[in-house]
Amino acid sequence: MKTITRIAYNSADWHHPTGDAAQQEMEGSYNNVNRFGHEDWLFRDEWQIDGWRYAFIQGVGRSSVKLVRERKPFDIILFTVQPDKRRRYVAEIEHAECLDDTQAEEALDVFTRNGWLGTMEQEVHAIGGTVDALGNARWANHVLNVRFRLENVHRFPRDTFASGADPVLKLNRYTLSSVSRLREKFMRTGGRKGSADFPSVTDYTRRAVGPVRVSPEHARMQSILMNELRSEFPSARVVCEENFIDVLVETSSELRLYEIKSDLAPRTVLRLAIGQLLEYSYFQIVSGGRKVTLVVVGRNSLSSDDAAYLTHLRDAVGLPFEYRAVSV
Repeated sequence: MKTITRIAYNSADWHHPTGDAAQQEMEGSYNNVNRFGHEDWLFRDEWQIDGWRYAFIQGVGRSSVKLVRERKPFDIILFTVQPDKRRRYVAEIEHAECLDDTQAEEALDVFTRNGWLGTMEQEVHAIGGTVDALGNARWANHVLNVRFRLENVHRFPRDTFASGADPVLKLNRYTLSSVSRLREKFMRTGGRKGSADFPSVTDYTRRAVGPVRVSPEHARMQSILMNELRSEFPSARVVCEENFIDVLVETSSELRLYEIKSDLAPRTVLRLAIGQLLEYSYFQIVSGGRKVTLVVVGRNSLSSDDAAYLTHLRDAVGLPFEYRAVSV
């Protein structure tokens, strides 16, 4: 599903709050009252959890019930209204995911432990914003409501403005709009066009933090999977994180390696996990002549096309792959 939404203007490339939108937004709106918006950290790219960027998009929040119920990734085009009133296309994010309540709370716990939430509060205070508004349910149920992988963020050149009969000129609210009716305008054909645009050179202080290995969803999936496998293989050795393998099942005749990816899209899960499993099976284990089975673990069941692809790898290419869905 491809969607489009407006995000509040930010002159620091959505790295930290600037107070810019406070003067632009309608009187009484969140930005106007509190001098910042939850979206102000949207592209704080150094804050990652297991390769995911957790953030907030206002339009996603207003569609969260539907998006969580559907349990499918979605593509989202972002535009902003500049101080000169021109509508500028900012970025397209592919395979974004809406967080459910548990995911949002667990991700915020990681932000708190890493000091990221504290940094957000300090930055709000620095621009004279209302710190207590951050996370206040009056304005938004959660501080974070969406996640995406940085490799799926595609920036538009900075001079990409809506013009002519572009329907985005009539979009004002911070809500998700379907662009199926605008498919010819927004869908790309062929390869992606390159951009001569330079990165933002806005000054900011980057706070060093330790790496976060796994997302909260990954950890829960790992726990569920291990319990299931211990029931399925009662006499086997079932361990996690041995030689970086998410879960390893060792019997007298077989080694089963499980790689977990918490993406909703099974095709993304396959793409991310297969290379790791191949490397682990060669470099990380000694099979001792036992059969080696590689298992990709995702959150949703395979589509018919994905299942056919996995069958091709197994039958035509001869790779010992299986797929397993673990629901959280």
